[in-house]
Formats: sequence, structure tokens, C-alpha cells
Amino acid sequence: MRKYLPLVFVLIATSLSAQELSIPQKLQLESACKADIARLCPGIEPGGGRLIACIQGKKDQLSKPCATAIANIKASRQP
Repeated sequence: MRKYLPLVFVLIATSLSAQELSIPQKLQLESACKADIARLCPGIEPGGGRLIACIQGKKDQLSKPCATAIANIKASRQP
């Protein structure tokens, strides 16, 4: 799972918006959501939208830092 974490953050980022995230936004997501992905989706292999589906299906279980990071990034991308 650990070797897939960078890919996971790219997948989360692309689910937030079609536009590319800035490096600070990517770092913010990685810092805020790494533990959530490990805790909520252990053993889920990336690909085919599986990790995104797992995280999206457990939005109510995300830690406050992860949920806040995702919300902040979504808000900053609103036109």
C-alpha cells in the first residue's frame, strides 16, 4: 500500500477537479489524508477507481484534517 500512496493522492486530486493541483495542494492532501487511506481502505489496490470509491464511500469517516483539506481544495477551485 505504501508504494501506491503517491498514486492515491494523484487519483484523489483528479477526482477533485480535472485541473492539476499545485505542489502545496498535493502536499496538503498527502499530509492530511495518508493515515485515513491506510485506516479506511487497507488492502485496496489502486486502479479502476477502487481507492477513490473507498474514500468517497467513507466520507463521513474521514478525519477532520483530511475532510478539511479536500473541502479547502475544492473551494479554491470553484470559479
